[in-house]
Amino acid sequence: MGQTLKAEMWDKMQYLFRNYYDRMVHCVQYYDGLIDVNVLKRVLIFTTEKVPVLHSSFHGNVIEPYWSVEDYTVNDILTVRDSVDLEADVNAFICQCIPVESNVQYKMAIFNKDGKSTMCMIVNHMCMDGGDFKYFMKKLAENYNKLLDGDRNLEIKTGSRSYDAVYSKLTPEEEEIARGLYKNISQIKDEHYFPLTPPAPQDVTRIVRRKVGKELFASFRKIGKNLGVTVNDLMLAFYVRSLYEIGMFRDDERLTIPCMVDLRRHIVDGGAGTGLTNHTGFMQCSTEKRGDTINDTLIEVLRSVRKSKDDPYMGLYSLPLLKLAYTIFPFVISETAIKIGYLNPLIGMSNIGIMDAPALRMGDAEIVDGFMTGAVKYKPYMQLALTSLLGDITMTIAIRGNDEDEKTVNRFFDIIIKNMNDFVELNRDKLD
Repeated sequence: MGQTLKAEMWDKMQYLFRNYYDRMVHCVQYYDGLIDVNVLKRVLIFTTEKVPVLHSSFHGNVIEPYWSVEDYTVNDILTVRDSVDLEADVNAFICQCIPVESNVQYKMAIFNKDGKSTMCMIVNHMCMDGGDFKYFMKKLAENYNKLLDGDRNLEIKTGSRSYDAVYSKLTPEEEEIARGLYKNISQIKDEHYFPLTPPAPQDVTRIVRRKVGKELFASFRKIGKNLGVTVNDLMLAFYVRSLYEIGMFRDDERLTIPCMVDLRRHIVDGGAGTGLTNHTGFMQCSTEKRGDTINDTLIEVLRSVRKSKDDPYMGLYSLPLLKLAYTIFPFVISETAIKIGYLNPLIGMSNIGIMDAPALRMGDAEIVDGFMTGAVKYKPYMQLALTSLLGDITMTIAIRGNDEDEKTVNRFFDIIIKNMNDFVELNRDKLD
């Protein structure tokens, strides 16, 4: 047997979720110029060599799963071609799924059209989450620019991938408390679901997206700032209210939505010393009612999320329980136990955050558009993903579905936009 790598807790958890989603995370970046493919290849080889999990296959051994480091060539990773129908090429590429048995766990494409390059990437979620995906893309650009400038001092973080890093910023007393947080917050059972059609063999992967618009985003962001409310709080309120509407839930129904939390807030230097991995937990947002106006919905959301925000251990609950299950049981038994105890939410939201435009420049080519999104969910599961870039927000819902499901998602985006506009109109006096 060749070199092997330990399968960390979150690797196992993402593998566990294989029946709920495709485990891929996706990124598309549109540039106003051409990317030098030869320079890019050198960066990709450097990165892949430094981070062996990216060229490993996963083995779900019944006792203890592991990664096996594999041989590869840069052509296993990178596809380059001229494009006639750019959006068709982009969609076809990002809708792929990389098998865990593959010799590489990420793939990239450069599509050139009219003197401009579009960069697409998919990566196995077992290797990294949205936080490290953003880091990866920035480091890719940074190393590319270094090579263009003749600097061969390339960098990528290569530290531990263990989940234990989430305790590194805590005092010994706080860590003791955090490692005792066995409460399983996933057990809050919410039967509300997004109105997709029943699963069918003819369903295909669809990554449906919608831009909010810079003017609208600027307006509600300014209102939020004047009210002391974050963009994430606002987006959550728009999302929640829109779910009541599209799901035709009663106005007085309790709705609970898990929101992803970047656990790097608990890690020394924000995870700069760790390896590429997953450090994502979640918090629950529960609203007791829809409320008469969007402002009422926002108040409900704030009431719930502020409890979580005030909690110094936000996102760390139930991690010791997962660790215990994987420690005391063989893998095949721990999987069964966790499936029973860990409820996968039907509806969720993930704000991946800001894509840093200046940091994503590739030589003279500036980024002009782009987005990131999480895994493709299988029915009846659904998650809204958000990324912001150049003063705009892209909303993304990745599903396996049919044309009717895509129409439903687009109708949902229409409702969200309507609620955004209602909020601006209702609070226009806060724009001054």
